[in-house]
Amino acid sequence: MSAELKSKSDISIVLFLFTALAVFGVAGGGYFVHDYARARASVSWPAVDGIVLSQLDDEHAKVRYVYSIGGRSYEATRERMFLSRLFSEKERDYRPGEKVTVYVNPQDHGFAVLRPGGAGVAFILCSILSGLAVFFGFGGVFWALSRSSDSDFALAEDAA
Repeated sequence: MSAELKSKSDISIVLFLFTALAVFGVAGGGYFVHDYARARASVSWPAVDGIVLSQLDDEHAKVRYVYSIGGRSYEATRERMFLSRLFSEKERDYRPGEKVTVYVNPQDHGFAVLRPGGAGVAFILCSILSGLAVFFGFGGVFWALSRSSDSDFALAEDAA
């Protein structure tokens, strides 16, 4: 393999990795902002009565419950928002048939939580991590592109 081809191959791999890191940071940051905004808004959502249908063993959904709003019944499994699960107390055990208060999104009645609110500390930490991923991702892309142009320049001088 020639030195030029090896250099371009190495730079392509580095560019791909740093680009993936930047994209992951942007996507993660967007998700965390959206989740935290919903969590904060859930505090003022209308509360309705619900009934626990079953306790689930699934890692992401611990409870299945039903509630009614606007003459329609809905079923959900969300106890709280994603960021609220990171730095908060242990999940509660629910018994089938237990009455619960359900906080329902007024714009989307199919989206509800049993425990409203968000975790500010989790949001700040996840936002910082996303920002670092974006910073190092774009920084790495610029660094790799500058190395690429330096190596192209050096290879052109060697050929001359």
